[in-house]
Amino acid sequence: MSFLTPLAFALGALALPIIALYMLRLRRIEQPISSTFLWQQLVRDREANAPWQRLRLSWLLLLQLLALAALVAALARPFQTISTITGGRIVLLLDASASMGATDVTPSRFAQARQVALEMVDALGADDTMTVIRVAAVPEVLAAASRDKMVLRQAIADAGPGDAGADWLAALTLAAAGAVGVSELKVVIVSDGGLPADLPPVPGDVRYVPVGAEAGNLAISALATDSLPGRPPQLFARISNYGDQDTEVILDVRLDGSDVLYTARRYAVPARGYVDIFDIELPPDFETLAAHLTMPARAAGRDYLLADNRAYAVRDRGGAGRVLLVTGGNLFLEQIFRSLRGVELFKMAPAGALPAEPFDLVVLDGVLPADLPDADLLLINPPTGAAFFQVGAERAQVGTVAVHPADPRTRNLAVYMETVRVALFRELSGTAWATTLASVDGFPLVVAGEVGARQVAILPFDARYPNTDMVLQPAWPILIAELAAWFSPPRITDAPASLTPGAPVTVRFIEDADEVSVRLPDGKSRALAASASTAIFADTLTPGLYEVTLRKGGAAIRSESFAVNLFDAAESAIAPRESIRVGTAEISRDARQETGRREYWPWVVGAGLALLAIEWWAYHRALRRSPRLTLVGRGSGWRALVDRLRRTPAQRRLGRLRQIR
Repeated sequence: MSFLTPLAFALGALALPIIALYMLRLRRIEQPISSTFLWQQLVRDREANAPWQRLRLSWLLLLQLLALAALVAALARPFQTISTITGGRIVLLLDASASMGATDVTPSRFAQARQVALEMVDALGADDTMTVIRVAAVPEVLAAASRDKMVLRQAIADAGPGDAGADWLAALTLAAAGAVGVSELKVVIVSDGGLPADLPPVPGDVRYVPVGAEAGNLAISALATDSLPGRPPQLFARISNYGDQDTEVILDVRLDGSDVLYTARRYAVPARGYVDIFDIELPPDFETLAAHLTMPARAAGRDYLLADNRAYAVRDRGGAGRVLLVTGGNLFLEQIFRSLRGVELFKMAPAGALPAEPFDLVVLDGVLPADLPDADLLLINPPTGAAFFQVGAERAQVGTVAVHPADPRTRNLAVYMETVRVALFRELSGTAWATTLASVDGFPLVVAGEVGARQVAILPFDARYPNTDMVLQPAWPILIAELAAWFSPPRITDAPASLTPGAPVTVRFIEDADEVSVRLPDGKSRALAASASTAIFADTLTPGLYEVTLRKGGAAIRSESFAVNLFDAAESAIAPRESIRVGTAEISRDARQETGRREYWPWVVGAGLALLAIEWWAYHRALRRSPRLTLVGRGSGWRALVDRLRRTPAQRRLGRLRQIR
């Protein structure tokens, strides 16, 4: 134990006046009395009240001396020399990624990292500063270049792990910003080592403190749903085992937010391997799915991380939807639409009226009714024109088919359309509303665009062999698939089948919506106003299901869901690393060879204040038990002296008379 200000012990001399107050007797003021009968008693009283007396044991005196000793020791600032990671200008990077929630150490890796950080705060010197950065999907500065240990401790205590990966590039950029104007910067990384390998160098001295002990973990590393044409949707999943033991696991599935179990199956997963699942059929009308892993009671392996045990999926509603095919028997059309994903095909002959039920797309092959249905239209070899286009005479192909070079609907067609031959096609005109996707001899061969509220595509030729060999070449399925994707109803968001945590989502204000509400996995909602045709929603840090609802005038008009999943092998592979790479430097476990100071003066001050409180309580307790002391003034010490000085002259005379009696 050492002291920063040992000269403060000179204040211990204050104990002398405290002791003197306990030895000093008060002088009595002479007062004439009416009778000499009591003269002899008065003489004895004066002798007994000599100025000084022998020091006697007093608990109040002992408490006062101890309190003084504590305060003097606090002023001397006692400290102990301890080993620490580093000192000076410190930037602490506290890993808060999903893997830091692993429980292979008690109570968790992040709690262990927090304890390391608190020990560093305790070892800070008077001239040291620390910046604390919580490294999560969005790095956060918790305390900036602070010397206040209370502020630093509170910032670290309030931090917690996230449910996603960590953006170490942004975190190191923040750390490098602290090097401006600093000669020696110390960057301390407290992590389990799951850092990317391509991090840039950081100015200053970088040190690494690893946390964690075990590697055992099971994870849902992939999850999706899909349906083949004519078959019910299926679940596709991968369960990965990152531990060193073969183990069993149970996968349970629930649909549409229900607590009712749809199915649960047991799988054996090899060590350092995975199991692919593709044998679970789903009902055709489900919308969302939640999968969860649990360990059997007697499983051999261990699962220390729970964040990757859940995964979510949303049924893919892409495609043309309900399609009505009106044809006289064109098998090339029928087969291509039956093979497309997201298509529910209905077929009818050209004779008769069209059904009244709604369809997303109507394909008219060689027929054009006077009253067109209120749906998107694919017109193949129309016999006559309509209000928005005209057909002319038949022509024979002379040159090669040219494809629009920049349109996304023809991005895969250019190579295949060069060899296509069309024996006869009709001249097409009046299509200024459309984009010509393919042409031959200067005439449109495929056009597509919007007419009012509907999407329309026209192929002015008989799409059967032998009139065209397109139906026998790859160009045919590619063309119809691209058009079907274009006909698909517009989605509210651009979210893929599974979104990574923190990734932004573009929300479209379609169907004249004036507001969008997004329900988060925890049940809370966020509102987005229609200040433009689109808005960016980025509050996707929590894995789970998000529901986006379009509103118009406060009423919901359409909803759509998307899923956010961890699916990050760097987070699921929780084996702690003994070293990390920052720039070109390989940084190993820190040896903690530097020394720091741990000061104890706050504890000593607290003990001194506690002793003063006890002394105050003991004194007032004695007063309540012996109220006569306040009159005769026989209490010991400086408190009794103060009490006697506060008495009026009449109270003093009364006290002396009572003492004589």
